[in-house]
Amino acid sequence: MVMYNNYVSDFPNRCSELLEEFHFETRRMGLEVTHLLSVAAIGLIMPYERLRRIKEESQTPHPSRDDLSYEEAVSEYNDLLDEFFLSSPLWPDGASTWRKGKIRVFDEKVPDFARAFEEAEPMRPDVKVKTVIGAIMRNALAHGNIATRRAGLDIHDLMFLSVDKERSAFRTFRFVAVEPEDLRKFMMNYFKFLRHLDLGPERLVGKAPEAV
Repeated sequence: MVMYNNYVSDFPNRCSELLEEFHFETRRMGLEVTHLLSVAAIGLIMPYERLRRIKEESQTPHPSRDDLSYEEAVSEYNDLLDEFFLSSPLWPDGASTWRKGKIRVFDEKVPDFARAFEEAEPMRPDVKVKTVIGAIMRNALAHGNIATRRAGLDIHDLMFLSVDKERSAFRTFRFVAVEPEDLRKFMMNYFKFLRHLDLGPERLVGKAPEAV
C-alpha cells in the first residue's frame, strides 16, 4: 500500500481512479450504484471537511489543520463553494436530471418518497455549490439519509436528504435528486477540480505531510 502524499488532492485522485477503473465491472455485477455511493461518501466529504473555512467559534477545525497548510487550496475550494452550481466546473454537460425539493416527515409514517421524486423541481440557477455539497449531500452521506427510486430491477434515481434547519420544528428535509450516471459525472468533475488545487510548496518539492 503506497502512502498518501496528502488527503486534499492525492486521496480524491485515487477515488477518481477507483470510480473510473471499475465502472464497467461494477455495472456488469449490478453494483455500480453501491460502488458510486461508497466512493462519493468519502471522496466528497474528506476534502470538504479539511478545506472548508471555519466561520463560527462553535465550529471545530479539522485536526489535520489542512486549512492552515494549504492556504491557496482553501481559497480555491471555498471560491468553488460560492459559485452557482449550474455554472460551476462541477456541472456535467447535459445533466438535466438534477432536481431539488423538500419533504415532510410525520411521526410513525414512512415519508412519501415516490411523490417527492415526482414533485422535485429542476435545479434553479441561483443554487450554490455549497448548498448542494455542504448543506445537503455531505449531511446525507454522513447520516445515511439516502433514498432510491427503482425502474424495474434497476435504481433509476438517488435522493440525498438533509434536515432543513429553518423548518426543523416541522421535521422538514430538503433534498437533491439525480440519476446515477449524472452523479458519476459530477463526482468525476469534482475529483478533477481537486486534482488541480494549488498545494503551494508541497506541489513543487513533493513533500508529504504527516497523515491524520
